[in-house]
Amino acid sequence: MNIHIFTNEGSYNQSFIRFFESNFCPDRSLFVFRCKPENKYSYGEDLKKRIIYIDNSTKFMFQLLPKLISARRIFIHYLPLGPSLYAWYAFRFLLKKATWILWGSDLYYFRYRSANFQSSVYEFLRKGIIKKIPVIACFIKGDYEIAKQVYKTNALYKYVVYPIPTDFQYLATLKKTGRNFNGNTILLGNSAADTNQHIEILKILSRFRDRDLKIICPLSYAGQENYIQNVISYGTSIFGSKFIPILDMMTPEEYSNLISSVDIAIMNHQRQQGLGNVLALLYLRKKVYIRKDTTPFQYFSDLGIHIYDTLDLSSETFEEIFRMDEPSKESNASIIGKEFSKENYVAVWKNLLQN
Repeated sequence: MNIHIFTNEGSYNQSFIRFFESNFCPDRSLFVFRCKPENKYSYGEDLKKRIIYIDNSTKFMFQLLPKLISARRIFIHYLPLGPSLYAWYAFRFLLKKATWILWGSDLYYFRYRSANFQSSVYEFLRKGIIKKIPVIACFIKGDYEIAKQVYKTNALYKYVVYPIPTDFQYLATLKKTGRNFNGNTILLGNSAADTNQHIEILKILSRFRDRDLKIICPLSYAGQENYIQNVISYGTSIFGSKFIPILDMMTPEEYSNLISSVDIAIMNHQRQQGLGNVLALLYLRKKVYIRKDTTPFQYFSDLGIHIYDTLDLSSETFEEIFRMDEPSKESNASIIGKEFSKENYVAVWKNLLQN
């Protein structure tokens, strides 16, 4: 039996489980959520039997640990950042059959963690845990290289594409409409997390405050209230009604409609983050800026994607920022459509599961 361990029942994990159920044999696997049931996701009767919730140490010891001991392989979808690290460290012998499905923030904890005793302990535990994991799987090899360098691991790298919850078929219908607000609309960031570096970009764009443009800024999740208010206050003080904060959660279709309406997107993260948004935007033929000094930039460049560097924004004219030729847009959409197709998902996961 293979055991897949998730942090929560979020949309990405739901997307993976439904993909797995459709293309593999879930009766040979167990799906574990390290949380209480959220009761907003539904499962078929057969799949329900393969799902358990482990939200405390007692359940770990008596319900999950025996299953981990007898498991053939263990897939850790996002390495924990909290107290459960103690359990993994104590039972490090289990990690010899583990694969770490690396997401992003679970790698970059070493860089962004708080400078306190607790986080130092967690990082000590992580170092001991990561060294024992023999396989690291992710689709951006640069992240694996960082893990190898920082944590001195000799783990094998496996390429894997995590199914994103974006409905590419629905996006395909939106591509045909080519809708825009006014032709000069910017999507700034993907969330309210301070790693979006919103204010840095707003300062760079401030010289265009008198131009005909709109800046849409999603701030509906993953951020602290004081940071959200600072971004809104700063954006409004510079751009007035041209700055449009998004404060309410949207359905996937509503969000897809929103991003189909923009012309360019600026993602100023200093690490791998917000890639689901970037993939959808590229598929929609939008011009996307990300930082050249991040691992996704090299990944997209290697794929042949036309991607742009946020570090160049300060020296570009208003017209240059919004300019992108049609062949490059079409090429991007084609590459993304193939690389993140269902057929490719199945192929790479089959390779990971069988080896």
